[in-house]
Amino acid sequence: MFIHGFNNNKMVSRPTLIVALLLLLSACKSPAIMTETPENSFSIQRLLILPFRDMPMVYGMNENIRCPLCGKVIMTGKVAEGAAEFLTESLFTFLKNNSDLELVPTEQAEGILSDLLAGEKGSRSEHDLLVETGRALKADAVLAGYIFRFRERVGTSYSVESPASVAFDLHLIRVGDGRMLWSDHFDETQKALSEDLYQLKKFIKRKASWITAREMAQTGLEDMLRSFSGFGIRTENPK
Repeated sequence: MFIHGFNNNKMVSRPTLIVALLLLLSACKSPAIMTETPENSFSIQRLLILPFRDMPMVYGMNENIRCPLCGKVIMTGKVAEGAAEFLTESLFTFLKNNSDLELVPTEQAEGILSDLLAGEKGSRSEHDLLVETGRALKADAVLAGYIFRFRERVGTSYSVESPASVAFDLHLIRVGDGRMLWSDHFDETQKALSEDLYQLKKFIKRKASWITAREMAQTGLEDMLRSFSGFGIRTENPK
């Protein structure tokens, strides 16, 4: 079978076209994940993982809000029920299985953070409160995340009325001096290949199907963590 190629006078076979597109896209990095302010020259042994915070629950949907840690402005959207818990659990499980870090469970931080928030009455920044929580639990660093959008697909893996759409970020703060060591952002709304040829690699990896928001979020989270060597992530899961 043949399809029209790059001009009207030649015919290009489908395999040839796909190879050409893959070569073209191999140098293109997906814009879904954006890493900022990386710093790899530090040592973390004990890491506190804080629960993801549902930003639309606080500020409402369809609002341009600033991340309380990095200041990045992101438009909020619908967040599916249980999304914050899902991302927090996925983060903890991935780091537990793929690193040698000593992880402080989220539950240990919730009571301390609640007490600090109740006592401060807005007199201190969220950044300072997170650092104080880490110090109270003797952590070397704190990992905090915020969800801005977590919209499930409407439809099936073969046909959708509305695709999955996810936006969240992660921030790593050193407890000793409060410095932001690393910040990463994930933002994607799945599109049909006909809308965005730059997504060909991702389209093939996803087996030409419409994925769920949970599948999108988990893959994005794992790609995000693997891209940062500071966590000491193993490339393969332990047997």
